[in-house]
Amino acid sequence: MYEIKSLYDNNLVAKTQTLIDFAAAKYNNDKEAIKGKCFVIELDEGTKTSEIKGRVDMKELLENKKYTLDSPIADAEYVLINEVDKGSSGVRNTMLSVMRERALFLGGEVKRCKWTIFAGSCNIMSSDVADAPFWDRFVLKYKAERVALAKLKGVWTNTKKEFYVLIPSTEEICNEKISDFKMEMFAKTIYKDVSDRTISYIPKMTKAIKIIWECADNEAIIKACELIAPNKVSELSKSLEDPRIVELKSMIGQLSGIKDATHLTNFLDDIEQKINTLSTDASIADDILQVKTLLKTSIGKSSTIKKILANKINLNFPNAETVAEEQS
Repeated sequence: MYEIKSLYDNNLVAKTQTLIDFAAAKYNNDKEAIKGKCFVIELDEGTKTSEIKGRVDMKELLENKKYTLDSPIADAEYVLINEVDKGSSGVRNTMLSVMRERALFLGGEVKRCKWTIFAGSCNIMSSDVADAPFWDRFVLKYKAERVALAKLKGVWTNTKKEFYVLIPSTEEICNEKISDFKMEMFAKTIYKDVSDRTISYIPKMTKAIKIIWECADNEAIIKACELIAPNKVSELSKSLEDPRIVELKSMIGQLSGIKDATHLTNFLDDIEQKINTLSTDASIADDILQVKTLLKTSIGKSSTIKKILANKINLNFPNAETVAEEQS
């Protein structure tokens, strides 16, 4: 793993700075490496497509009469396009070609691109249908909200905040486990809202999120959904749980309504048996842990259940109420 070290210093939103920090971390803050392996350009209304593809190497042209293009975007490993929305449609079409083909077509020459990360920042994403293929190429999208008023005091006083983000390796991501059932539900929920290309990335993306945030399957999937289809988060959260887990939670919810001691004991035995059976399924281990916690909490909060259990145990054991209290 490598670390991103970021300093919050008078950057009110810091979209561009965050992307630059990522590049710096990727090359261990080696300024020379960053210069040689990163292509950064800020677009405006006057940016020409030649500034994306590259410019004529005038030295080569004048000295050797050879027409060649100097194309730093093709040689870079990390590409950052700042203020993407300010570029013309022609410039965006040129970038789309670079992203789609991962190559520059320069007359009779085809120059392959080396970039592994193509990032951009903007203030507004166009809703024009014609621009949809371009925006679709940016699989991960994150909306940066305004800085909260309470945090502006830190900006006034020039407060710096340092934080670290651990980035997992490809091997670590591949070795991470996640529920096939939940990933299938994820894909079904967002299928009509995103492209096939985006869906093809979600397994790797979700595993990476699970490692970085150190969270369970459900939380990782919801975070991934927030990045690629935020309008589907609510629907996904409702359909994400395994039906067997939903059944167990429903059974636990019924406990408070059972007044008969024998019925309650048998019902608890049934719940325990189901939990033990499902505990062998590693894909829902986090869910089982949540169910066990919910069961313990439900029994602990219900004086009725504790009383019924105490009365049941009291038939055979002295001081049964104390034992039942401890067991609950």
